[in-house]
Amino acid sequence: MTFLSLSTLLAGAAVAVPLLLLLYFLKLRRRPLVISSTLLWRRAVHDLQVNAPFQRLRRNLLLILQLLVLGALLFSVGNPVGRFLERQERTVVILMDRSASMQSGDSAGPRLDLAKRAAAALVSELGPRDRAMLIAFADRAAVLCPFTADRRQLLRQIDAVEPVEARTSLAEALQLAVAYSSHLVDSPRSTTPLPSAPPADIELFSDGRIPDAADQAVQRGQMRFHRVGDARDNVGIVALDVRRAFERPEQVSVFARIENLGPAPIRADLTLLLDGRVMTVRELSLGAAEGDPTTRAAAAAPGPPAAQLLAFDFDHPAAGELTLRLERPDGLAVDNAAFAVVPAPRPLAILGVGDRPVIRNFIIRAVAGVAGASIEWMSAGEYERAGEARLAEAGRSRFDLVIFDRHDPARSLPPGSYLLFGGVPRMEGVRAVGDVEDEHVADVDETHALMRYVIMDQVHVLKWRRLELPAAAIPLVEGPRSHIISFFTDAGRQCVLVAFDLLDSDFPLKLPFVIFMQNVVRTLAGGGGDVPRPLRPGETMAAPIPRGARNASVLRPDGSSDSINLPEEGTQLTYARTDRVGLYRVRFDDPDRTSAAFAVSLLDREESAIGPADGLRVGGDILAASSDIRSVNRPLWPYAAGAALILLMIEWWVYNRRVMI
Repeated sequence: MTFLSLSTLLAGAAVAVPLLLLLYFLKLRRRPLVISSTLLWRRAVHDLQVNAPFQRLRRNLLLILQLLVLGALLFSVGNPVGRFLERQERTVVILMDRSASMQSGDSAGPRLDLAKRAAAALVSELGPRDRAMLIAFADRAAVLCPFTADRRQLLRQIDAVEPVEARTSLAEALQLAVAYSSHLVDSPRSTTPLPSAPPADIELFSDGRIPDAADQAVQRGQMRFHRVGDARDNVGIVALDVRRAFERPEQVSVFARIENLGPAPIRADLTLLLDGRVMTVRELSLGAAEGDPTTRAAAAAPGPPAAQLLAFDFDHPAAGELTLRLERPDGLAVDNAAFAVVPAPRPLAILGVGDRPVIRNFIIRAVAGVAGASIEWMSAGEYERAGEARLAEAGRSRFDLVIFDRHDPARSLPPGSYLLFGGVPRMEGVRAVGDVEDEHVADVDETHALMRYVIMDQVHVLKWRRLELPAAAIPLVEGPRSHIISFFTDAGRQCVLVAFDLLDSDFPLKLPFVIFMQNVVRTLAGGGGDVPRPLRPGETMAAPIPRGARNASVLRPDGSSDSINLPEEGTQLTYARTDRVGLYRVRFDDPDRTSAAFAVSLLDREESAIGPADGLRVGGDILAASSDIRSVNRPLWPYAAGAALILLMIEWWVYNRRVMI
């Protein structure tokens, strides 16, 4: 405490206190009267005790009260200021992690429930002027409650947070937090933050398993990390790949990676099911997780690895639904199963477009070596006159690969795979700007799948077209100053551009041409009935809309279903509510009752590693706890003046009690 007017206080005390004491030393002059008895005058006899003007000062309650009143008044005149700790008005953004790892079972209950209780406790401690908002996030973020001072509304929204079986990403949640807490002015010409708006504190409730946290930055305010969870025991399916053999499309190969991310070695069974029927069971023996702090002492001990790569092969000439299931209860159940949809094998459909029989023969003979491939040929005029339904279906090319011989397509190419010899497609960023002559092959990218085992040393090219290509185009074969063979993708289309006419080279006469053609078919067209990769939770699935369909229903893994009205002009159904792992089945109401299935699997090692992080680094900073308590200077004279008034009232009451007869 300090006095802003200390000199005034001292001067006032030096004058007022002696004057008050002097009043009690001086005797009042009274006229003497003779009375018959002093019995009724005992209360007033104290005023008659002073027989001399400067007799010693006696103990007197009134004097003490008056000194206290005077002291309180002088205290307020000194303008005292006290330093206090004040709770600052807070703006809080609550980030609630609801990703797959937050479904882990801990000793105190499900991890997300622990986070909810911790967030509810924080809300209960907010002051009446504090405001808070709630953002729940996994791979995407959603604002569940905007800024409000209503704690009951916040508590209801916290309790309503539902888990999703998706991976964790902090980027979108932080962007929303900064955007909502910046207090932008709603003006079409300005988005300047209000200067009086305090930065928001970000309270993050998570287990800390956030892969992209180090790539983010907190631009305003502070972030505090509330760690929840203690479980570490978990074994998960972290990778799955299903393929049909290129030479034998009826053969299905399954590759899976199983990893123990817990602190102790485990033994478990892995079951492979096809259409609900058990195909095989494998026994697994996995060591403790590598790098786990609880297992470092035993790291030198011999034992099985923490991860195993398993392969399964079986024949299945039809479509099917595949499930890989880990038969072991652990901290996280979401990653104990993985799913895939296996389509029926089909022959490769290849379309050739060109007017020269000699080139057609070269291409057909080169493609004939690919098992199960069938090729159809059109002239350039037939291709340009063909109806859309002849070339495309459900917004995509009807053919696995389309090959153009010295033809620049005049029509827009639907999404699909294309190989052009001496032709230029109608695509943004692609055009011919002249010819290149008297140059040689300077470089070949032999590491690319399209050029594997293709030896161009003995291939001679007289001339080729100089092409302008998108920046993302990959040069496969280069001349000194231009690209000869290039590969690029654009809007669902993957294209291989061979800049020269086959008749301007000896390429078709040599073995590298056959190898090149088979590489193109294998890489761009696939194996006919290739198994689509499983979707990750949150990714959008798409299915072609059959003719005559007006409605569709999606049966979800939990047994619920969603009804969808299909657009009249639409060619593709998209569905984004894939927040649960499992199999999704789409049924259309067309005359053929077309159906399709999609698989959604977690397959994320970061989510399967459920051990809570000891700390969280956001950007280059380690999160530090922030405080909402600050020191402030507050004047005390109003309290002193109030105390003086109260003491004066007490002194008046005591005086009146004494003089009452």
